[in-house]
Amino acid sequence: MRATFSLLLLAVHTAVVSSAVLDTIIDEVKREYQEVTNRIATSPGIPVAQPMTPYWTIPVSPISQHGKDDPLPQDSDVVVIGSGVTGLAVVHTLLESSAKKQLRIVMLEARDATSGATARNGGHITPNLYNDYSDLKEAYGIDVAKQIINFRFSHIDAFLNVCKAVDVGADSQCRKVDTFDLYLDQEEFNTGKANLEAYLQDFPEQRPIWRIVDNLDSIQVSPETVAGAITTTAGALHPYRYVTSVLSYLLSKHSQTFQLFTNTPALEITSDASGYSIKTSRGTIRTQNVVHATNGWASHLLPKLRGKVIPIRGHMTAHRPGTNMGAFPVNSPNPQANNSWAGTRSFTISGASTYNYLTQQLPASASIPGGKFPASNGEFMFGGGLDASSITTVLPELGVADDHKPVDLTLGGYLSGALSMYFGKHWGPEGRPDKPESDELNPGRVLKVWTGILGLSADFRPWIGRIPAALTDRAEPKKSDVTAPGEWIAAGYSGEGMAHAFLAGKAVADMILGTPDVKVPEPFVITEARWERASLENLVAGAL
Repeated sequence: MRATFSLLLLAVHTAVVSSAVLDTIIDEVKREYQEVTNRIATSPGIPVAQPMTPYWTIPVSPISQHGKDDPLPQDSDVVVIGSGVTGLAVVHTLLESSAKKQLRIVMLEARDATSGATARNGGHITPNLYNDYSDLKEAYGIDVAKQIINFRFSHIDAFLNVCKAVDVGADSQCRKVDTFDLYLDQEEFNTGKANLEAYLQDFPEQRPIWRIVDNLDSIQVSPETVAGAITTTAGALHPYRYVTSVLSYLLSKHSQTFQLFTNTPALEITSDASGYSIKTSRGTIRTQNVVHATNGWASHLLPKLRGKVIPIRGHMTAHRPGTNMGAFPVNSPNPQANNSWAGTRSFTISGASTYNYLTQQLPASASIPGGKFPASNGEFMFGGGLDASSITTVLPELGVADDHKPVDLTLGGYLSGALSMYFGKHWGPEGRPDKPESDELNPGRVLKVWTGILGLSADFRPWIGRIPAALTDRAEPKKSDVTAPGEWIAAGYSGEGMAHAFLAGKAVADMILGTPDVKVPEPFVITEARWERASLENLVAGAL
């Protein structure tokens, strides 16, 4: 997704400095740019009440409102703010560690459990590898560039290993898939092939898992729309059920040391020599360690991160596949439709000014038995749609932390209609249900449209580690006999959360324990010097 955000920022820059653009749309762009500037400089607040319902959360998890009426403890060793992938990775690592002393952990969630970006994403674990590698190598050198690539690539096994250890595969649909990078533009495809070859020069051991697709019809995409494709192995899962299932396991296994409080937003943090005080909507809790796992909302409690971690609203959709795709079993006019790959593929779809992502849930015939939730019908989960060449399309989403307001009709319309073009003749007639569905769902091809809040980093790198006191404006408490106190963060994934968040959270937990296992690439570490450098202006200047 970095390509989209790069173009987005260039669009912002062009809107400010290009007289040709200003002569054409001067009033509208000036107004919109000023609104963006104001939004970025303002607190994102706490997550809004009653956000749009994502398809992933139908039906809701049994722990969706866990602890919302329970009394808040007076203190805890660690308080994790946020219950998505990042927060899960922190508590899982802390609780499942071999440390002699078991830490007491409280997780606070402003809304229902896992109701933020994790419940609103695409469900694909598809790290950006070859298309980003040359820039990383130029910026940081080959060793650090490889560290970043390996950090991202390791997320596929990191998710799957926890899924297997906790035995939540039936509900979370954890699996490896064949992933395809589809290019809508021939020039972009040529660049992609060149980037892949340069990447494989430094990662020759990966050559066997990469392939340039010779025949687009063989993978059931339309050669009339798609210029080319590159394929490798990636991961996919049901993100909401993955996180809530693992949290359920941890709440049961560690009931004496782990508590989750939903609908309990953190409102304010203060500190003194003996620890931190977190004021919530239901009282105050004391702690030695605060973990900020709130991504796009991080700057609410960390004002100095405004302009460094910026919320941006993204759009997602859930679709019934065309009946020729073979995943939707009812009323199919073609019972011989090819369903051999149903649920086993994911896609990224990019053009000169757009980036989209697509996964498919496992259909009932291929689902892992033993799940607690209803089996899916092979729904396609399709997101993205930002057209970075259109200033008036992207600017209204930048700095937005409201996932309740209505969808953008341009983005929603694009996502609702594009899939049949990508698959062409392979799509077939539209699938329809053979019985009424939930009132939450639409009866046609598009089951659901919703939005989510991402965290855009001003230098496109996650912010991971202990936050310097100069960036919190809060004094660090004195060291206790449990752990070195501090405030910690893992945020700013710039739309690539599934390839950064889990190991970022694990790394923070390792730091708290003092037993580092995950090597955090140096450009991801939060420091005062990096904070000084990172800005949208510097990013755009470097891109020009």
